[in-house]
Amino acid sequence: MQSSNRRNSKLRLNVPQNSTGFNYYDNFSNSRSHRRSTRASFLQVDHDQQQNSYENSYRMQPDDDHKLDINRIKLVAMNTLETAMIGYKYQQKEVKAFAELLAEKIRSQMKLLQLYRYKIITQISVGEKRGEDLRIASQCLWNLQTDRHVTITKETVSAYVTATIFFVYTD
Repeated sequence: MQSSNRRNSKLRLNVPQNSTGFNYYDNFSNSRSHRRSTRASFLQVDHDQQQNSYENSYRMQPDDDHKLDINRIKLVAMNTLETAMIGYKYQQKEVKAFAELLAEKIRSQMKLLQLYRYKIITQISVGEKRGEDLRIASQCLWNLQTDRHVTITKETVSAYVTATIFFVYTD
């Protein structure tokens, strides 16, 4: 074994061989050196086509055209909540599905307003009215100049729904 190490200048590890005398690492290193890179196939670009490259805008605040109109947002959210609450009666087994559906419906209505660079987060609280008092609070770390929230509460005979919609500006 040592005579073969002297002939070959490569450093070899003492790797146990299987019963056939085949060394797995030698076979791997030989096949590795003959492998061609496939990276060139990804870099080939047709020179007839012009590629557009976009740069970051580095905007830290929304433009005047893209600022939030809170009154319009409240109106859309209130209409969505009122249409969903028509004839609603509290049922404990169906409350989770109702809250998820309502959150998605409000969020999709907010997306239709095309709020540029705003992330929309909706939080829905649904409960049964039994003469109890409830206070919902949230705490966020955000930019007071750009980020906003809207909270709307609607009640029926047997239930209440509180919807909070957060608008976080992403730069």
